[in-house]
Amino acid sequence: MNETFDIPRILELRKLTRSISEKIETDLNGYLSTLGPLFSPAPILGEYIRGGSKAPVKGAEMAFRDLKSRYQAIAGQIPFSLQTELSPPLDIFAATPALTAVEYPYTATAENKSASLTVTSPLKWVLSYPDLNPKRLLELLQGNRNQLEDELSHALLQCLTLNLVLEKRPGLVNILQGLRFTIDTSHHDGLGELPVIIISCPLRTLLPSDDIIIQNTEISGIPSFEEIINIEDIRELSDPLQQSILSITKEISPTVYQEIASH
Repeated sequence: MNETFDIPRILELRKLTRSISEKIETDLNGYLSTLGPLFSPAPILGEYIRGGSKAPVKGAEMAFRDLKSRYQAIAGQIPFSLQTELSPPLDIFAATPALTAVEYPYTATAENKSASLTVTSPLKWVLSYPDLNPKRLLELLQGNRNQLEDELSHALLQCLTLNLVLEKRPGLVNILQGLRFTIDTSHHDGLGELPVIIISCPLRTLLPSDDIIIQNTEISGIPSFEEIINIEDIRELSDPLQQSILSITKEISPTVYQEIASH
């Protein structure tokens, strides 16, 4: 972002970023609600889920072995250190995934000052089943393991199930991509090798210089900061469908393409 920032400019862009974030998150929640039934693991795992289909589901046995392998690879390792045996039927619930804004630790340094804070990326979200975001998993890991081990095991299984559903149903990812959202997997500090699903929109958010972040933190007295929108991305937004159709037109009918391009 080739721009010199001051606090008033940061406040202006933060207000804009929050408004855009609220709009996009509301839309995305609506899409997820509509697609909710497609996130159910029942059609994939069938009889291996408690209360699931009593009739055999094609591919269910292979899907269960896949899920079991993923669980065993992570559950027995730090930080989870859980029993790794899974026996069907599994107690897995179906629910519409929820969104949680991505957060990460950051240390700003400028001259003889520094500030350790939590940064929020307001246009990136963790996609998880309700109440199973990274913050909740970390709370379970820090609690009484004797009392919470079953709950932690269940939470880990649910997280891995959502990953499995997205992989076994590529059409779901294609729909979200068609709506201009990108889905990636990442890792979260304190959660070992557990894949965390991140969904983002085509607009990026960025951090200003560390001295501005420190000034903002000193003024607010709160050790947190929200990334601000990259306004260049607003200028460069394009319609993917239009670009795709133009590409086809250029290849199939260069004359028609030139007619369109000349207007």
